[in-house]
Amino acid sequence: MILAGEGTEGSAARWRSYAKALLATVLWGLSFVAVRIALEGVRPFGLVWMRNALGALILFGVVHARREPAWPERGDRLRCTWIGLILGVHLLVQTLALEYTTAVRAGWIVAFIPVVVALFSALLLGRRLRAPAWLGIALATGGVLALFSVRPAELARAGRGDLMVLSTCFLWASVTLLSFAPMRRSGALRVTAWSMAVAIVPNLLAAAFDGTLHASPSARSLAAVLFLGAGASAIAMWAFNSAVAEIGPERGAAFQYVQPFVTLAGSAVLLDEPMTRTMLLSGPVVLLGVWLIQRAR
Repeated sequence: MILAGEGTEGSAARWRSYAKALLATVLWGLSFVAVRIALEGVRPFGLVWMRNALGALILFGVVHARREPAWPERGDRLRCTWIGLILGVHLLVQTLALEYTTAVRAGWIVAFIPVVVALFSALLLGRRLRAPAWLGIALATGGVLALFSVRPAELARAGRGDLMVLSTCFLWASVTLLSFAPMRRSGALRVTAWSMAVAIVPNLLAAAFDGTLHASPSARSLAAVLFLGAGASAIAMWAFNSAVAEIGPERGAAFQYVQPFVTLAGSAVLLDEPMTRTMLLSGPVVLLGVWLIQRAR
């Protein structure tokens, strides 16, 4: 590991990596709120290709300013292309899901991501899990199922939206684990820029048929698109991938258990979304399960 060194310098580097992962988590927590606002004036396919295009443009600008090679190493390009395609699908499904469920519910469900990363690491990378970790997986899974069991009366299709958000946990875990090795060789910046550029293509083609904007998008909606492109895509993706390259996918993913609280605060201020009793009970159970997994690794 990059941060395996001892002493003050290694400790400072480790805390910088933690700060990057936390920054990404805060921006992503607010992204659920921003997507709900952006969809008031932008169609889902249009939103995804615009946020990816803006994010990729910013990151390639940084690559150019730092005078680094624009592309990942030759041996990493095929994998980075697959990562980009998975990322594009992940963002599209998550965006479509927020047409059927609330930002707060989505925020609680994505807290399940560290569980999926831990499972994939055990199954695909041979990283053994201790008994407390399996208990954590059981608790987190039970919390998510409890959340699914009660849907608000005003959201008749919340079940569909919640399942779509849950599927993105598996897509994002795939992106996280597939990115680890290329980022160690090619750097987080180049891998992130390449994958975001690839993610534009399928969604731009879909938007060509479905359209990008509604009749008259508001300034509030367009501001949300800018935040999603610059903040939740460019800055957050680069920061998170950089942290994962330094501290590993499991530790990086662990910070995402903070995400529901950020989404909850943003939703309360900007969307006035209610917090139900089911969320208050099942959400912390998910987080307890995630905490047990991280403690046991």
